[in-house]
Amino acid sequence: MRLISWISAAVLAASCGVTAHAQLIGSVTASPATVKAGEPVTVTANVDVMSGNYCGFAVFYGDGKTVDGYSDVSHPTPFVTTHVYDKPGTYTLSMGGRNVESHPNCGGGDKFATVTVTEGAKPAAAPAPVAVANPSAAGMATLCVAPWKLSGKFNVKTGAYTCVAKAKTPLPDHKPMCQGDLTYFENAKKGQYGCKP
Repeated sequence: MRLISWISAAVLAASCGVTAHAQLIGSVTASPATVKAGEPVTVTANVDVMSGNYCGFAVFYGDGKTVDGYSDVSHPTPFVTTHVYDKPGTYTLSMGGRNVESHPNCGGGDKFATVTVTEGAKPAAAPAPVAVANPSAAGMATLCVAPWKLSGKFNVKTGAYTCVAKAKTPLPDHKPMCQGDLTYFENAKKGQYGCKP
């Protein structure tokens, strides 16, 4: 009698939908696990499908951003996405069941992964301007950086000068600092740079 009652209760529970989830949260992984700020991380979310394949989930990146996903016949897992972290730190990713686009939430406990984000490459500092003093006659040759050459004469009164080279010659890394009211100018197309009033 008890056996019949237990079987009847099990059949009733199954017909009312009180069954174990057919899809469980499987795993979430991040690759690579250590990146520099601004570099992409590939996140892979899996669902363990025991019977049937129809459930929704969410992936939380740990920086306040999230993405929804779901698994069904047309969208089997793994669900793969990429994410970029803007700031250094240690972030805990998580994946949990969620109702998404009429898909019931996947069952099982949340899964976790960790990503460590280090400082990104810092932009190279611009070269410091090089001060140009009024050169002596002996120093005229060093006023323009090779292969650039002084065009005309150095204006001793104002300090103005122009260096010339073939058109599109790369400009020097260190820009000269012009004295007084002079302004630095450059024109790579014409092959010129220097200081002018």
